[in-house]
Amino acid sequence: MESLKKSLRDILQYPSAIAGMFIIFLLVLLAIYAIVTIPYNEAIRLWRGGEEVWYQNPKYAPPVWMNYFSSKKLPVSFAAKSTDGLLNKKVTLGGQDTSSINFTYDFDYSYDGYPQEMMLYFKTRFAEKQPFVSIYLLTPDGRKLRIGDFGVGKTYTFRFSQDEKLKSRLKSDEIMTALFTNPENMDGNPVPLKGKYQLIIDGVTFEKDSDIDVEFVFHGQVAGLAGTDHARRDLMIPLIWGAPIALAFGLIASMGTSLLTMIIAAIGAWYGGWVDELIQRITEVNLVLPFLSILIMVGTFYSRSI
Repeated sequence: MESLKKSLRDILQYPSAIAGMFIIFLLVLLAIYAIVTIPYNEAIRLWRGGEEVWYQNPKYAPPVWMNYFSSKKLPVSFAAKSTDGLLNKKVTLGGQDTSSINFTYDFDYSYDGYPQEMMLYFKTRFAEKQPFVSIYLLTPDGRKLRIGDFGVGKTYTFRFSQDEKLKSRLKSDEIMTALFTNPENMDGNPVPLKGKYQLIIDGVTFEKDSDIDVEFVFHGQVAGLAGTDHARRDLMIPLIWGAPIALAFGLIASMGTSLLTMIIAAIGAWYGGWVDELIQRITEVNLVLPFLSILIMVGTFYSRSI
């Protein structure tokens, strides 16, 4: 026990040793967090998932904390569902089994860039007669923009930037720019109109027990703590799960190296003579060779990844 305390005191005299222990401690905590919160099978499912899993994320988005280090604030991605209560839903019963369903969502836009995309995901319940919806966007300067009017099936996805009628209505192919810019400033270098926006969806159902639910997905230019890739995947998944894998490889490598060193040393001591001399010379050559520099040179000349 006394020797352990002495060893610990000796280690604490070196700042590099303290920093190394702190990093290992953080990696161990991160590995435990990854295993507990995201089981391996779930991590594989998420990483291999496609649009159905990562539809709420934009492509090639840097992390949200990038805004803290830039004077130009980029729009942050978010999503709001009527089933979660984030999208305000109001149902008004009418005559002849009809009903009016109104959705509203207010969001502040105080960014210096434009979003990548906005989407609405509809889920409806009906027997024969499709519900009908009308979509509007209220801007901070008091304008009410008509986005679209259409019937919706059991499931339906409306993408703002891909709607040809909306392009004609706004007289612009850049729908996101047109929606978030004052029309008087569209020429030249457009600047986003900041303030509070309101999304309004007016729906009508034509059958008893018919219903509409909607999810509003806003694809900004930044998302998550680690950003996203070309497949919209959250890069926190591989970063978190990299900790237990890296620790496992490090532990196996250190144990294997220690065990192999003990075996080689025991063989040299047991047989002695030329066997011991050969092992000593190989060890000296291995210590002298700049192994990393050689790997870099091989990778440079033969285009092999190290």
